[in-house]
Amino acid sequence: MMPGLQINVGQQLKLTPQLQQSIKILQYSALEVQQTIEATLESNYMLEVEEEGLSEEEQTHELVENSLKELKESNPQEDQPIDINNNENIGDDMDVDCNWDEVYSDYSSTKTSSQTTSSDDFVAAENYTSADKSLHDHLYWQSDIFQWGENEDIIADFIIDDINDEGYLISSLPELLASISEQYPEATFSLELLESVLKTIQQFEPTGVGARSIQESLLLQLANMVQTPYVVTAKQLITENFDWLTYHDHKRIKKMYGLDDNELNTLFKLIQTLNPRPGREFSASDSEVIIPDLRLKRIKDGWLVELNADAFPRLTVNASYIDLAANLNDSEQTKKIKEQLIEAKGLIKSIHSRGETLLKVATFIIEKQHGFFEEGELAMQPLVLRDVAEHLGLHESTISRATNQKYMQTPRGTFELKYFFSSGVSQYGSADQSAISIKAHIKGLIDKEDPKKPLSDSKLMDLLELDKEISVARRTIAKYREALGIPSSSERKKLNKFKL
Repeated sequence: MMPGLQINVGQQLKLTPQLQQSIKILQYSALEVQQTIEATLESNYMLEVEEEGLSEEEQTHELVENSLKELKESNPQEDQPIDINNNENIGDDMDVDCNWDEVYSDYSSTKTSSQTTSSDDFVAAENYTSADKSLHDHLYWQSDIFQWGENEDIIADFIIDDINDEGYLISSLPELLASISEQYPEATFSLELLESVLKTIQQFEPTGVGARSIQESLLLQLANMVQTPYVVTAKQLITENFDWLTYHDHKRIKKMYGLDDNELNTLFKLIQTLNPRPGREFSASDSEVIIPDLRLKRIKDGWLVELNADAFPRLTVNASYIDLAANLNDSEQTKKIKEQLIEAKGLIKSIHSRGETLLKVATFIIEKQHGFFEEGELAMQPLVLRDVAEHLGLHESTISRATNQKYMQTPRGTFELKYFFSSGVSQYGSADQSAISIKAHIKGLIDKEDPKKPLSDSKLMDLLELDKEISVARRTIAKYREALGIPSSSERKKLNKFKL
């Protein structure tokens, strides 16, 4: 075959710098958006805070006019006046550093009627404390850089989502398998595959994360140490006779493992260095100040959600520099002004896009969780990211960015948008129940129990089925009770005796 040249015509979607910025602004918390605005105001003289805000109609008209303006692709000659509204090669023609498939996001340009107006009560970013990196963020980061096999990344996301703030896996692997298979019926999953992915996640930092019990978490931490005789003995003790350690049965431990008093003290000191709650190290150490992105208030006809105008300044473009550039003959200075103008308009548009997406997501959440705002946790409905994505016509990754570290101030308190998402527990002959709702019912029953005769998990199961028409397994009751930090009935009975 003779060598030759061949031309292929194809299409490929790539992320422009403007779209990349919109994605970053969407996933930023309110504090991070404030910091971005502050940094841009210092470096970009075309961007300024609007002191006397335009009306909402004027702001919307300006945004639409700017976003629909076509950019010329041809470069002006040096001796010709430069039109600062022409982006030359600085806008969409810039080289992109990633493909569309690498960072996917949907954006709808439809304006939301709940867009709020300006406020002069802007609080600078330095007056807030930043939130520490969460456990889930740290686990997702490690998962993103790990080379997973086919479908293993899907399982990893489900497992990490199911890990609580203390670092423990809440659901059993069969329950996770059922949830994954329901959402991805076209793929094939098995318990062996879930177990393999879980073992990988249990090697992530912090050590001991992803365990299903304190016993397993301690063993994971010991396995990560240098295997000295004391470490080996500690592993045997926790594996074989964990109850002895719980009840401080020193005599039996010494006899079983041939230890004297000094060796027993050394063994206990080693075990005390382990962390029974490995996820706690990612909890915020400072008093975290939450900046709500949204505000919910009751009106005559129901509920109204709007952006928190007090959290962000109203941004605009400095018209004086635009007029100045029109009268300049120096092409270099005019080009610099134009670059600053593109950056300023891009930031304003990205912040508006972020607000529109948050309002759409919040509006759907309010419609779905209307009962929660009226009655509380008992009326919480099952809701997953996929439901919102399908309703709004967006990608699940976009919904995830729009709910992570985004807070809504409501009459019942300030909640992260992720709080309103909860898996559904299948019911016989009735609609699925939200896990949060079931937890609230369990807590309510325990709060009303007789301190002398605490309700067992089996009794709680019967009461839920008889009184609330909620059919769940006893192990599910135990899992939710432990997630609420409520001891077992026997332990509650001992505690009540001590209080009495």
